[in-house]
Amino acid sequence: MNYIKTKIISASLLLVIIIITLFTSVLNKKHDRYVLFFKNSITGKIETEIRYVPVQNIVEPEAAFFEELMLGPINHYCYAFIPEGSKIGSCFVKEGILYADLPAAFIEGIKKDFDSDENKRLLQKNIFTNCKTLKAANIFVEGTHIYELLQK
Repeated sequence: MNYIKTKIISASLLLVIIIITLFTSVLNKKHDRYVLFFKNSITGKIETEIRYVPVQNIVEPEAAFFEELMLGPINHYCYAFIPEGSKIGSCFVKEGILYADLPAAFIEGIKKDFDSDENKRLLQKNIFTNCKTLKAANIFVEGTHIYELLQK
């Protein structure tokens, strides 16, 4: 009788440990999922790109997203917002507003086929699709304010 009780208790403890392990692994968020939009240079259409980025507790998630967006598209037929190798001056969130300072290469990157208004709309779509908590975004180039994007 004692042997059966020991078996039942050990089996139930093992089951509880397995359930807790599975439950915490499901709830523990390891990646952020981003949907990025870039304009295709050949077709002129907006293409969607999905990325899974490891969670970083160093910077705000919105700033981490913006830095990921500035890395550019995986598809080399799509326009990047800044040329490859360019660095963002600064990027932070304060009181629900994203502030980003981009390099001068951002302005140089605006081409005939990808004008400033279209660039602004695409940035707005990217930011507010992925960052629901933001109220606005202020984009600067070398310290000069160029875009104020508002949540629609």
